[in-house]
Amino acid sequence: MRSRRLRLALSAAATALAAASVLSVIGRAEAHTVSPTNANASTASRNVLNWLAHLPNRGSNRIASGFFGGYSNSGFSMSQTEELRNATGQYPAFLSCDYGSGWATNSDITALVDWSCNSSLKSWHSSGGLVTISVHAPSPANANGGGLNTPMSNFADLLNPGTPAGARWRSLMDKMAQGLQDLENAGVPVLFRPFHEVNGDWFWWGNRDPHTFRQVWQQMYGYLTTTKGLDNLIWVYSADFSRGNRTAYYPGAAYVDIVGMDAYDDDPQATGIQSAYTELVGLGKPFAFSEIGPDSQGSFDYGRWITAFQQNYPLTTYFLAWNDGWGPARNRGAGTLFNNSWIANRGEVDLGSITEPGGDGTTPPPSGGSLLHGFESGTEGWAGTNVTGGPWRVNEWAGQGSGSLKSDVNLAAGASYLHRTVTQSLAGRSTLRATARVAPWGNHAAGTQAKLYVKTGSGWQWYDSGAVTVGSSGTTLVLNLGGVASLGDVREIGVQFVPAGGAGGGSAVYVDNVTVQ
Repeated sequence: MRSRRLRLALSAAATALAAASVLSVIGRAEAHTVSPTNANASTASRNVLNWLAHLPNRGSNRIASGFFGGYSNSGFSMSQTEELRNATGQYPAFLSCDYGSGWATNSDITALVDWSCNSSLKSWHSSGGLVTISVHAPSPANANGGGLNTPMSNFADLLNPGTPAGARWRSLMDKMAQGLQDLENAGVPVLFRPFHEVNGDWFWWGNRDPHTFRQVWQQMYGYLTTTKGLDNLIWVYSADFSRGNRTAYYPGAAYVDIVGMDAYDDDPQATGIQSAYTELVGLGKPFAFSEIGPDSQGSFDYGRWITAFQQNYPLTTYFLAWNDGWGPARNRGAGTLFNNSWIANRGEVDLGSITEPGGDGTTPPPSGGSLLHGFESGTEGWAGTNVTGGPWRVNEWAGQGSGSLKSDVNLAAGASYLHRTVTQSLAGRSTLRATARVAPWGNHAAGTQAKLYVKTGSGWQWYDSGAVTVGSSGTTLVLNLGGVASLGDVREIGVQFVPAGGAGGGSAVYVDNVTVQ
Protein backbone atom coordinates (compact mmCIF):
# COMPACT_ATOMS: atom_id res chain seq x y z
CA MET A 1 0.00 0.00 0.00
CA ARG A 2 1.43 3.34 -1.07
CA SER A 3 -0.19 6.08 1.03
CA ARG A 4 2.43 5.73 3.74
CA ARG A 5 5.51 5.65 1.52
CA LEU A 6 8.01 8.21 0.34
CA ARG A 7 9.01 7.70 -3.26
CA LEU A 8 12.51 7.52 -4.64
CA ALA A 9 13.50 7.99 -8.23
CA LEU A 10 13.49 4.81 -10.27
CA SER A 11 16.81 3.09 -10.52
CA ALA A 12 18.23 3.13 -14.03
CA ALA A 13 18.77 -0.23 -15.73
CA ALA A 14 20.13 -1.18 -19.09
CA THR A 15 17.11 -2.36 -21.08
CA ALA A 16 19.12 -4.61 -23.35
CA LEU A 17 20.78 -6.32 -20.40
CA ALA A 18 17.43 -6.80 -18.67
CA ALA A 19 15.89 -8.36 -21.75
CA ALA A 20 18.84 -10.71 -22.18
CA SER A 21 18.69 -11.77 -18.55
CA VAL A 22 14.96 -12.49 -18.74
CA LEU A 23 15.40 -14.55 -21.87
CA SER A 24 18.10 -16.57 -20.17
CA VAL A 25 15.66 -17.44 -17.39
CA ILE A 26 12.58 -18.20 -19.50
CA GLY A 27 13.80 -21.63 -20.45
CA ARG A 28 14.42 -22.57 -16.84
CA ALA A 29 11.14 -21.21 -15.55
CA GLU A 30 9.06 -22.86 -18.23
CA ALA A 31 10.94 -26.13 -18.23
CA HIS A 32 10.64 -27.34 -14.66
CA THR A 33 7.79 -28.03 -12.32
CA VAL A 34 8.20 -26.32 -8.97
CA SER A 35 7.78 -28.58 -5.97
CA PRO A 36 6.63 -26.98 -2.70
CA THR A 37 9.30 -26.31 -0.13
CA ASN A 38 7.26 -28.19 2.46
CA ALA A 39 7.58 -31.90 1.76
CA ASN A 40 4.31 -32.46 3.63
CA ALA A 41 2.37 -29.82 1.70
CA SER A 42 -1.28 -30.67 1.14
CA THR A 43 -2.48 -31.88 -2.22
CA ALA A 44 -4.53 -28.70 -2.58
CA SER A 45 -1.46 -26.53 -2.01
CA ARG A 46 0.59 -28.59 -4.46
CA ASN A 47 -2.13 -28.24 -7.07
CA VAL A 48 -2.26 -24.47 -6.71
CA LEU A 49 1.53 -24.11 -6.93
CA ASN A 50 1.79 -26.44 -9.93
CA TRP A 51 -1.02 -24.62 -11.68
CA LEU A 52 0.61 -21.25 -11.12
CA ALA A 53 4.06 -22.47 -12.10
CA HIS A 54 2.83 -23.62 -15.51
CA LEU A 55 0.62 -20.66 -16.39
CA PRO A 56 3.36 -18.87 -18.39
CA ASN A 57 3.44 -21.84 -20.79
CA ARG A 58 -0.12 -21.18 -21.91
CA GLY A 59 -1.36 -19.18 -24.86
CA SER A 60 -4.30 -17.77 -22.89
CA ASN A 61 -5.53 -17.67 -19.27
CA ARG A 62 -1.86 -17.45 -18.31
CA ILE A 63 -1.84 -14.80 -15.55
CA ALA A 64 -4.19 -15.17 -12.58
CA SER A 65 -5.90 -11.97 -11.47
CA GLY A 66 -6.13 -10.85 -7.87
CA PHE A 67 -7.68 -8.15 -5.70
CA PHE A 68 -7.16 -6.97 -2.13
CA GLY A 69 -10.35 -7.18 -0.07
CA GLY A 70 -9.06 -5.23 2.92
CA TYR A 71 -7.68 -5.56 6.44
CA SER A 72 -9.39 -8.23 8.50
CA ASN A 73 -10.31 -6.15 11.54
CA SER A 74 -10.54 -2.71 9.96
CA GLY A 75 -12.54 -2.64 6.80
CA PHE A 76 -12.44 -6.03 5.11
CA SER A 77 -15.58 -6.61 3.07
CA MET A 78 -16.69 -7.93 -0.30
CA SER A 79 -18.11 -4.57 -1.40
CA GLN A 80 -15.14 -3.47 -3.50
CA THR A 81 -14.81 -6.95 -4.99
CA GLU A 82 -18.42 -6.62 -6.12
CA GLU A 83 -17.57 -3.14 -7.40
CA LEU A 84 -14.81 -4.72 -9.48
CA ARG A 85 -17.24 -7.35 -10.76
CA ASN A 86 -19.72 -4.63 -11.78
CA ALA A 87 -16.98 -2.73 -13.61
CA THR A 88 -15.46 -5.69 -15.44
CA GLY A 89 -17.96 -8.55 -15.38
CA GLN A 90 -15.29 -10.64 -13.64
CA TYR A 91 -14.42 -11.86 -10.19
CA PRO A 92 -10.64 -12.08 -9.71
CA ALA A 93 -9.00 -15.46 -9.34
CA PHE A 94 -7.38 -14.42 -6.05
CA LEU A 95 -8.99 -12.67 -3.10
CA SER A 96 -6.57 -11.22 -0.56
CA CYS A 97 -6.94 -10.36 3.10
CA ASP A 98 -4.47 -8.84 5.55
CA TYR A 99 -4.47 -10.23 9.10
CA GLY A 100 -2.69 -7.27 10.69
CA SER A 101 -3.40 -3.75 11.88
CA GLY A 102 0.08 -2.80 12.99
CA TRP A 103 -0.64 0.93 12.82
CA ALA A 104 -2.97 0.56 15.83
CA THR A 105 -2.20 -0.11 19.48
CA ASN A 106 -3.72 -2.42 22.06
CA SER A 107 -2.79 -3.55 25.54
CA ASP A 108 -3.11 -7.09 24.16
CA ILE A 109 -0.76 -7.07 21.19
CA THR A 110 -2.33 -10.25 19.78
CA ALA A 111 -5.62 -8.37 19.31
CA LEU A 112 -3.87 -6.56 16.45
CA VAL A 113 -3.77 -9.81 14.49
CA ASP A 114 -7.26 -10.75 13.35
CA TRP A 115 -8.53 -13.48 11.05
CA SER A 116 -12.25 -12.76 10.96
CA CYS A 117 -12.00 -12.43 7.16
CA ASN A 118 -11.62 -16.23 7.02
CA SER A 119 -15.36 -16.76 6.60
CA SER A 120 -15.29 -14.78 3.35
CA LEU A 121 -12.12 -16.55 2.20
CA LYS A 122 -13.73 -19.95 2.77
CA SER A 123 -16.76 -18.92 0.72
CA TRP A 124 -14.43 -17.62 -1.98
CA HIS A 125 -12.59 -20.92 -2.10
CA SER A 126 -15.87 -22.84 -2.26
CA SER A 127 -16.79 -20.74 -5.29
CA GLY A 128 -13.65 -21.74 -7.16
CA GLY A 129 -11.38 -18.89 -6.11
CA LEU A 130 -7.89 -18.77 -4.63
CA VAL A 131 -6.67 -17.07 -1.47
CA THR A 132 -3.64 -15.02 -0.47
CA ILE A 133 -2.89 -13.48 2.94
CA SER A 134 -0.45 -10.79 4.02
CA VAL A 135 0.17 -9.36 7.49
CA HIS A 136 0.80 -5.72 8.40
CA ALA A 137 2.04 -7.08 11.72
CA PRO A 138 2.26 -4.97 14.88
CA SER A 139 5.79 -4.30 16.09
CA PRO A 140 6.89 -6.74 18.78
CA ALA A 141 9.37 -4.11 19.94
CA ASN A 142 6.48 -2.36 21.67
CA ALA A 143 4.22 -3.88 24.32
CA ASN A 144 1.17 -2.22 22.76
CA GLY A 145 2.16 -3.17 19.20
CA GLY A 146 2.46 0.35 17.80
CA GLY A 147 5.20 1.52 15.50
CA LEU A 148 4.39 -0.12 12.17
CA ASN A 149 6.49 2.46 10.34
CA THR A 150 9.32 2.62 12.90
CA PRO A 151 12.30 0.38 12.12
CA MET A 152 12.94 -2.19 14.82
CA SER A 153 16.46 -1.58 16.10
CA ASN A 154 17.07 -4.97 17.75
CA PHE A 155 15.62 -7.15 15.01
CA ALA A 156 17.61 -10.16 16.23
CA ASP A 157 15.41 -10.23 19.35
CA LEU A 158 12.81 -12.04 17.26
CA LEU A 159 15.10 -15.06 17.20
CA ASN A 160 15.06 -15.36 20.98
CA PRO A 161 11.68 -15.98 22.62
CA GLY A 162 13.38 -15.24 25.95
CA THR A 163 13.46 -11.53 25.13
CA PRO A 164 10.29 -9.44 25.54
CA ALA A 165 10.19 -8.71 21.81
CA GLY A 166 10.87 -12.35 20.97
CA ALA A 167 8.09 -13.51 23.27
CA ARG A 168 5.64 -11.04 21.74
CA TRP A 169 6.69 -12.16 18.25
CA ARG A 170 6.00 -15.78 19.20
CA SER A 171 2.53 -14.84 20.46
CA LEU A 172 1.84 -12.97 17.21
CA MET A 173 2.87 -16.00 15.16
CA ASP A 174 0.61 -18.15 17.33
CA LYS A 175 -2.32 -15.87 16.49
CA MET A 176 -1.53 -15.97 12.77
CA ALA A 177 -1.27 -19.76 12.98
CA GLN A 178 -4.78 -19.98 14.47
CA GLY A 179 -6.24 -18.28 11.41
CA LEU A 180 -4.14 -20.25 8.97
CA GLN A 181 -5.07 -23.50 10.73
CA ASP A 182 -8.74 -22.57 10.50
CA LEU A 183 -8.34 -22.29 6.73
CA GLU A 184 -6.41 -25.55 6.54
CA ASN A 185 -9.20 -27.28 8.42
CA ALA A 186 -11.56 -26.04 5.71
CA GLY A 187 -9.27 -27.32 2.94
CA VAL A 188 -8.19 -23.84 1.82
CA PRO A 189 -4.63 -23.48 0.47
CA VAL A 190 -3.09 -20.07 1.19
CA LEU A 191 -0.44 -18.00 -0.56
CA PHE A 192 1.15 -16.60 2.61
CA ARG A 193 3.13 -13.36 2.20
CA PRO A 194 4.80 -12.23 5.43
CA PHE A 195 7.27 -9.33 5.72
CA HIS A 196 6.23 -7.80 2.41
CA GLU A 197 8.37 -5.07 0.84
CA VAL A 198 11.24 -6.19 3.04
CA ASN A 199 13.77 -4.02 1.23
CA GLY A 200 11.76 -0.87 1.89
CA ASP A 201 12.34 1.54 4.77
CA TRP A 202 8.71 2.08 5.81
CA PHE A 203 7.95 -0.97 7.99
CA TRP A 204 9.50 -2.09 11.27
CA TRP A 205 10.87 -5.21 9.56
CA GLY A 206 12.22 -3.38 6.53
CA ASN A 207 15.81 -2.65 5.61
CA ARG A 208 17.22 -4.63 8.56
CA ASP A 209 20.44 -6.63 8.54
CA PRO A 210 19.95 -9.14 5.67
CA HIS A 211 21.61 -12.05 7.49
CA THR A 212 19.43 -11.57 10.55
CA PHE A 213 16.31 -11.18 8.45
CA ARG A 214 16.98 -14.43 6.62
CA GLN A 215 17.30 -16.18 9.97
CA VAL A 216 14.02 -14.68 11.19
CA TRP A 217 12.20 -15.81 8.03
CA GLN A 218 13.68 -19.30 8.29
CA GLN A 219 12.69 -19.55 11.94
CA MET A 220 9.15 -18.39 11.13
CA TYR A 221 8.94 -20.92 8.30
CA GLY A 222 10.01 -23.71 10.64
CA TYR A 223 7.69 -22.60 13.41
CA LEU A 224 4.57 -22.43 11.25
CA THR A 225 5.39 -25.42 9.07
CA THR A 226 6.94 -27.86 11.52
CA THR A 227 5.94 -26.76 15.02
CA LYS A 228 2.41 -25.69 14.06
CA GLY A 229 2.08 -28.32 11.33
CA LEU A 230 0.59 -25.99 8.71
CA ASP A 231 0.69 -27.79 5.38
CA ASN A 232 -1.61 -25.45 3.44
CA LEU A 233 0.88 -22.61 3.01
CA ILE A 234 2.55 -21.51 -0.21
CA TRP A 235 5.29 -19.10 0.88
CA VAL A 236 5.66 -15.81 -1.02
CA TYR A 237 8.70 -13.54 -0.73
CA SER A 238 8.07 -10.02 -1.98
CA ALA A 239 10.32 -7.01 -2.48
CA ASP A 240 9.50 -3.47 -3.56
CA PHE A 241 10.71 -2.37 -6.98
CA SER A 242 11.62 1.17 -5.89
CA ARG A 243 14.47 0.20 -3.56
CA GLY A 244 17.64 -1.80 -4.02
CA ASN A 245 18.63 -5.02 -2.26
CA ARG A 246 15.62 -6.81 -3.74
CA THR A 247 17.21 -10.24 -3.35
CA ALA A 248 19.53 -9.49 -0.41
CA TYR A 249 16.86 -10.63 2.05
CA TYR A 250 15.85 -13.73 0.12
CA PRO A 251 15.89 -16.52 2.74
CA GLY A 252 16.74 -19.28 0.28
CA ALA A 253 15.03 -21.65 -2.14
CA ALA A 254 14.18 -24.09 0.66
CA TYR A 255 11.98 -21.46 2.36
CA VAL A 256 10.21 -19.74 -0.55
CA ASP A 257 7.73 -21.05 -3.13
CA ILE A 258 7.00 -17.86 -5.10
CA VAL A 259 8.90 -14.59 -5.48
CA GLY A 260 6.93 -11.38 -5.89
CA MET A 261 7.34 -7.69 -6.57
CA ASP A 262 5.22 -4.81 -5.29
CA ALA A 263 5.07 -2.11 -7.97
CA TYR A 264 3.19 1.16 -7.60
CA ASP A 265 3.93 3.42 -10.55
CA ASP A 266 2.03 5.20 -13.29
CA ASP A 267 4.31 3.52 -15.85
CA PRO A 268 4.20 -0.29 -15.57
CA GLN A 269 7.01 -0.47 -18.13
CA ALA A 270 9.39 1.74 -16.17
CA THR A 271 13.00 0.63 -16.32
CA GLY A 272 13.08 0.20 -12.54
CA ILE A 273 10.24 -2.31 -12.66
CA GLN A 274 11.87 -4.12 -15.57
CA SER A 275 15.20 -4.42 -13.78
CA ALA A 276 13.47 -5.61 -10.60
CA TYR A 277 11.61 -8.23 -12.64
CA THR A 278 14.84 -9.52 -14.14
CA GLU A 279 16.49 -9.69 -10.73
CA LEU A 280 13.62 -11.51 -9.03
CA VAL A 281 12.93 -13.94 -11.89
CA GLY A 282 16.60 -14.83 -11.67
CA LEU A 283 15.93 -16.51 -8.33
CA GLY A 284 14.38 -19.38 -10.29
CA LYS A 285 10.98 -19.43 -8.59
CA PRO A 286 7.53 -18.69 -10.07
CA PHE A 287 7.16 -14.91 -10.25
CA ALA A 288 4.22 -12.67 -9.34
CA PHE A 289 3.35 -8.99 -9.09
CA SER A 290 2.28 -9.37 -5.47
CA GLU A 291 0.88 -5.80 -5.36
CA ILE A 292 0.24 -3.34 -8.17
CA GLY A 293 -1.32 0.09 -8.21
CA PRO A 294 -0.84 3.63 -9.51
CA ASP A 295 0.68 6.76 -8.07
CA SER A 296 -2.04 8.96 -9.58
CA GLN A 297 -5.15 7.54 -7.97
CA GLY A 298 -8.39 7.90 -9.91
CA SER A 299 -6.93 8.52 -13.36
CA PHE A 300 -4.62 5.57 -13.95
CA ASP A 301 -5.27 3.31 -16.95
CA TYR A 302 -5.02 -0.33 -15.80
CA GLY A 303 -5.01 -1.38 -19.44
CA ARG A 304 -1.33 -0.41 -19.44
CA TRP A 305 -0.60 -3.42 -17.24
CA ILE A 306 -1.73 -5.99 -19.81
CA THR A 307 0.57 -4.37 -22.36
CA ALA A 308 3.41 -4.54 -19.85
CA PHE A 309 2.72 -8.19 -19.02
CA GLN A 310 2.76 -9.15 -22.67
CA GLN A 311 5.75 -7.08 -23.70
CA ASN A 312 7.97 -7.08 -20.62
CA TYR A 313 6.85 -9.60 -17.97
CA PRO A 314 5.78 -12.83 -19.72
CA LEU A 315 6.72 -15.06 -16.77
CA THR A 316 4.19 -13.44 -14.44
CA THR A 317 1.96 -16.04 -12.77
CA TYR A 318 -0.45 -13.69 -10.98
CA PHE A 319 -0.99 -10.07 -10.02
CA LEU A 320 -2.74 -8.54 -7.02
CA ALA A 321 -4.36 -5.14 -7.48
CA TRP A 322 -4.78 -3.05 -4.33
CA ASN A 323 -8.13 -1.55 -3.32
CA ASP A 324 -9.55 1.90 -2.51
CA GLY A 325 -8.12 4.70 -4.64
CA TRP A 326 -5.50 2.37 -6.09
CA GLY A 327 -8.12 -0.18 -7.20
CA PRO A 328 -8.95 -0.96 -10.84
CA ALA A 329 -12.66 -0.12 -10.50
CA ARG A 330 -11.82 3.35 -9.17
CA ASN A 331 -9.47 4.11 -12.03
CA ARG A 332 -9.67 3.49 -15.78
CA GLY A 333 -9.11 0.42 -17.94
CA ALA A 334 -10.22 -2.24 -15.45
CA GLY A 335 -12.17 -4.13 -18.11
CA THR A 336 -9.24 -3.97 -20.54
CA LEU A 337 -7.05 -5.75 -18.02
CA PHE A 338 -9.46 -8.28 -16.51
CA ASN A 339 -11.06 -9.28 -19.83
CA ASN A 340 -7.87 -9.81 -21.78
CA SER A 341 -7.34 -13.37 -23.01
CA TRP A 342 -4.10 -13.60 -21.03
CA ILE A 343 -5.94 -13.18 -17.72
CA ALA A 344 -7.42 -16.08 -15.74
CA ASN A 345 -10.25 -14.94 -13.48
CA ARG A 346 -12.39 -16.89 -11.02
CA GLY A 347 -14.20 -19.52 -13.03
CA GLU A 348 -11.05 -20.10 -15.07
CA VAL A 349 -9.01 -21.60 -12.23
CA ASP A 350 -8.76 -25.15 -13.58
CA LEU A 351 -6.95 -26.91 -10.76
CA GLY A 352 -8.60 -30.16 -11.79
CA SER A 353 -6.11 -30.25 -14.66
CA ILE A 354 -3.29 -30.77 -12.17
CA THR A 355 -3.11 -34.31 -10.85
CA GLU A 356 -1.05 -35.33 -7.87
CA PRO A 357 0.75 -38.65 -7.74
CA GLY A 358 -1.78 -41.31 -6.87
CA GLY A 359 -4.55 -38.74 -6.67
CA ASP A 360 -7.96 -38.68 -8.25
CA GLY A 361 -8.04 -38.37 -12.03
CA THR A 362 -5.14 -40.65 -12.91
CA THR A 363 -5.72 -43.77 -14.94
CA PRO A 364 -5.18 -46.82 -12.70
CA PRO A 365 -1.66 -48.13 -13.32
CA PRO A 366 -1.26 -51.28 -15.39
CA SER A 367 -1.50 -54.36 -13.24
CA GLY A 368 0.81 -57.35 -13.28
CA GLY A 369 4.05 -57.85 -15.15
CA SER A 370 7.54 -56.53 -14.47
CA LEU A 371 8.36 -52.87 -14.11
CA LEU A 372 10.92 -51.76 -16.67
CA HIS A 373 10.86 -48.02 -15.98
CA GLY A 374 9.12 -46.21 -13.11
CA PHE A 375 11.27 -43.03 -13.10
CA GLU A 376 11.41 -42.93 -9.32
CA SER A 377 15.04 -41.83 -9.17
CA GLY A 378 15.90 -40.39 -12.59
CA THR A 379 15.37 -40.48 -16.34
CA GLU A 380 16.73 -44.06 -16.54
CA GLY A 381 18.47 -43.47 -19.87
CA TRP A 382 15.46 -42.10 -21.73
CA ALA A 383 15.83 -39.29 -24.25
CA GLY A 384 13.54 -36.91 -26.14
CA THR A 385 13.23 -36.18 -29.84
CA ASN A 386 11.62 -33.01 -31.22
CA VAL A 387 11.14 -31.65 -27.71
CA THR A 388 11.88 -28.13 -26.46
CA GLY A 389 13.20 -29.21 -23.07
CA GLY A 390 14.04 -32.32 -21.11
CA PRO A 391 13.38 -35.04 -20.47
CA TRP A 392 13.41 -34.72 -16.70
CA ARG A 393 12.26 -36.86 -13.83
CA VAL A 394 9.41 -34.93 -12.15
CA ASN A 395 6.97 -35.52 -9.32
CA GLU A 396 4.07 -33.33 -10.46
CA TRP A 397 2.26 -36.37 -11.88
CA ALA A 398 2.74 -40.13 -11.83
CA GLY A 399 0.85 -43.13 -13.11
CA GLN A 400 2.22 -45.04 -10.14
CA GLY A 401 4.68 -44.16 -7.39
CA SER A 402 5.89 -40.57 -7.11
CA GLY A 403 7.78 -39.82 -10.33
CA SER A 404 7.41 -39.74 -14.08
CA LEU A 405 9.34 -38.67 -17.19
CA LYS A 406 8.51 -35.28 -18.70
CA SER A 407 9.53 -33.16 -21.70
CA ASP A 408 8.31 -29.78 -22.87
CA VAL A 409 7.03 -29.68 -26.45
CA ASN A 410 5.80 -27.27 -29.10
CA LEU A 411 2.41 -28.56 -30.25
CA ALA A 412 2.79 -26.87 -33.64
CA ALA A 413 6.03 -28.74 -34.38
CA GLY A 414 4.53 -32.17 -35.07
CA ALA A 415 5.28 -35.51 -33.45
CA SER A 416 7.56 -35.75 -30.43
CA TYR A 417 9.07 -38.81 -28.83
CA LEU A 418 10.20 -40.03 -25.43
CA HIS A 419 12.30 -43.15 -25.84
CA ARG A 420 15.14 -45.33 -24.60
CA THR A 421 17.52 -46.67 -27.20
CA VAL A 422 19.39 -49.74 -25.99
CA THR A 423 19.49 -53.36 -27.14
CA GLN A 424 17.53 -55.69 -24.86
CA SER A 425 15.50 -58.89 -25.01
CA LEU A 426 11.75 -59.17 -24.50
CA ALA A 427 11.70 -62.77 -25.72
CA GLY A 428 8.87 -64.76 -24.23
CA ARG A 429 6.93 -61.64 -23.22
CA SER A 430 3.37 -61.03 -24.42
CA THR A 431 2.41 -57.45 -23.55
CA LEU A 432 4.15 -54.09 -23.13
CA ARG A 433 2.34 -51.27 -21.34
CA ALA A 434 3.03 -47.64 -20.45
CA THR A 435 1.04 -44.76 -19.03
CA ALA A 436 1.14 -41.57 -21.10
CA ARG A 437 -0.07 -38.06 -20.34
CA VAL A 438 -0.18 -34.61 -21.93
CA ALA A 439 -0.27 -31.39 -19.92
CA PRO A 440 -3.50 -29.37 -19.99
CA TRP A 441 -1.86 -26.14 -21.12
CA GLY A 442 -1.39 -25.30 -24.78
CA ASN A 443 -3.94 -25.62 -27.57
CA HIS A 444 -4.47 -29.33 -28.19
CA ALA A 445 -7.23 -28.70 -30.77
CA ALA A 446 -8.95 -32.07 -31.34
CA GLY A 447 -6.55 -33.82 -28.96
CA THR A 448 -3.06 -35.29 -28.89
CA GLN A 449 -2.67 -38.97 -29.70
CA ALA A 450 0.03 -41.33 -28.43
CA LYS A 451 1.47 -44.67 -29.50
CA LEU A 452 3.63 -47.06 -27.48
CA TYR A 453 6.20 -48.56 -29.85
CA VAL A 454 9.24 -50.80 -30.14
CA LYS A 455 11.91 -51.04 -32.82
CA THR A 456 13.47 -54.45 -33.30
CA GLY A 457 16.22 -56.19 -35.26
CA SER A 458 19.01 -54.80 -37.38
CA GLY A 459 16.47 -53.08 -39.59
CA TRP A 460 14.88 -51.29 -36.58
CA GLN A 461 11.42 -52.52 -37.59
CA TRP A 462 8.63 -50.40 -36.04
CA TYR A 463 5.70 -51.94 -34.14
CA ASP A 464 3.18 -49.87 -32.18
CA SER A 465 0.04 -50.07 -30.04
CA GLY A 466 -2.09 -47.94 -32.34
CA ALA A 467 -3.02 -44.33 -31.71
CA VAL A 468 -4.96 -43.43 -28.57
CA THR A 469 -6.04 -39.94 -27.57
CA VAL A 470 -4.43 -39.04 -24.24
CA GLY A 471 -5.35 -36.33 -21.78
CA SER A 472 -4.13 -34.73 -18.58
CA SER A 473 -5.32 -37.58 -16.34
CA GLY A 474 -3.08 -40.20 -17.96
CA THR A 475 -3.93 -43.05 -20.34
CA THR A 476 -2.64 -46.63 -20.47
CA LEU A 477 -1.13 -47.70 -23.80
CA VAL A 478 -0.97 -51.43 -24.58
CA LEU A 479 1.24 -53.07 -27.22
CA ASN A 480 0.55 -56.75 -27.98
CA LEU A 481 3.94 -58.36 -28.55
CA GLY A 482 2.48 -61.50 -30.12
CA GLY A 483 3.11 -60.34 -33.69
CA VAL A 484 6.41 -58.57 -33.07
CA ALA A 485 9.44 -60.11 -34.78
CA SER A 486 12.92 -60.24 -33.22
CA LEU A 487 11.76 -59.79 -29.63
CA GLY A 488 15.19 -60.99 -28.53
CA ASP A 489 16.69 -57.95 -30.24
CA VAL A 490 14.64 -54.91 -29.19
CA ARG A 491 16.61 -51.78 -30.09
CA GLU A 492 14.26 -49.06 -28.80
CA ILE A 493 11.17 -48.64 -26.61
CA GLY A 494 9.30 -45.36 -26.69
CA VAL A 495 6.10 -43.34 -26.88
CA GLN A 496 5.21 -41.15 -29.84
CA PHE A 497 2.98 -38.10 -29.25
CA VAL A 498 1.17 -36.66 -32.30
CA PRO A 499 -0.71 -33.34 -31.90
CA ALA A 500 -3.90 -32.79 -33.85
CA GLY A 501 -4.11 -30.42 -36.78
CA GLY A 502 -4.41 -26.84 -35.62
CA ALA A 503 -2.72 -27.50 -32.28
CA GLY A 504 -0.23 -24.92 -31.07
CA GLY A 505 1.62 -23.43 -28.15
CA GLY A 506 3.83 -24.90 -25.50
CA SER A 507 2.81 -27.99 -23.56
CA ALA A 508 4.41 -31.06 -22.02
CA VAL A 509 4.30 -34.84 -22.46
CA TYR A 510 4.83 -37.53 -19.84
CA VAL A 511 5.54 -41.26 -19.65
CA ASP A 512 5.44 -43.50 -16.59
CA ASN A 513 5.12 -47.08 -15.45
CA VAL A 514 6.56 -48.97 -18.42
CA THR A 515 5.83 -52.64 -17.70
CA VAL A 516 6.11 -55.91 -19.55
CA GLN A 517 4.28 -59.24 -19.15
